[in-house]
Amino acid sequence: MASSSSNDGTPAAVPASATDNNTNTNTTVNPATSANISIREYIYFLPYPLPPNTPIPYSIWLPDENPLDLPPCQFEPTSTVVLTSPNRTFIDVRVYKPFNITPGLLPNQGEVQRLDWAFAGTSSSVPVPWENVTHSTWTHWIDSRHPIPTPSSPIPPDEGYMYPIASDLSLEVGHAFHPALRAVKTHEEMWRDMRILTTNAAAGTKICIVLRTHADAGGLKGLVMRVGQYVQGMMVLEARVTVERWVWDGEDTGAAVGVEAGLWEREVRVGEQFLPCGVLMRDEVLTVGGEVAFSGFRWVVEECWEWM
Repeated sequence: MASSSSNDGTPAAVPASATDNNTNTNTTVNPATSANISIREYIYFLPYPLPPNTPIPYSIWLPDENPLDLPPCQFEPTSTVVLTSPNRTFIDVRVYKPFNITPGLLPNQGEVQRLDWAFAGTSSSVPVPWENVTHSTWTHWIDSRHPIPTPSSPIPPDEGYMYPIASDLSLEVGHAFHPALRAVKTHEEMWRDMRILTTNAAAGTKICIVLRTHADAGGLKGLVMRVGQYVQGMMVLEARVTVERWVWDGEDTGAAVGVEAGLWEREVRVGEQFLPCGVLMRDEVLTVGGEVAFSGFRWVVEECWEWM
């Protein structure tokens, strides 16, 4: 997975100040405006290890250049959205699109088989000698493919090189074991940064909130995050996984200041538990360090940001 907050894929690193129009109580060097929404445009598989002299990036030149005689088109089998907070907490949710050619809905009735992968944790990026390229690492704190407590075999590293393709596009190049292919493959993933929207046209502010719950003895971890018009959450309770994604529909109903216009709609639901996604749609009642009791679990507010 990948997200970036600047053209070269690295997070901005300047202190927040009054001139940033930031409201937060977080200790960080990143401004609120470094929050990010990324959507994966495609994933493309190559051999691992790569044959000598394979050009990288590879997929962006298809179909005109294809020296390995691989499939000539990129493909995206999932709906994948990544939310990243200013403190570099992220949540990555990937659900399979319908398996037929007729357009259909994403899973919204708990269909576990439609979940490809969901994971959350923290990310970091460092420059490398190649011009404008960064090396990014995503450390998984919770992962739908790993029950809690995590087995003796740790969660594999998640890292890749980020190539800037356009002002809102970054290409991730890495390698990993892909369960659907039952093999380790090199992969190229194209990520598009989305514009973060305000859900309150009158006030004009944008929101980022992070909630977390965990109880190691009970085999529980969960994280819910809002960035602008998206809320995503996941919980792993031993081996049972629950995932939700909500999207604001953006309809302007002329609401007064302090009141959100439009409606929130649940786009994805997988699993049996329920997550406090709705709480994040009422940002005015949340403060950092506060607690939310929901469905028998205690969630702590870790980040709460508001900016213009």
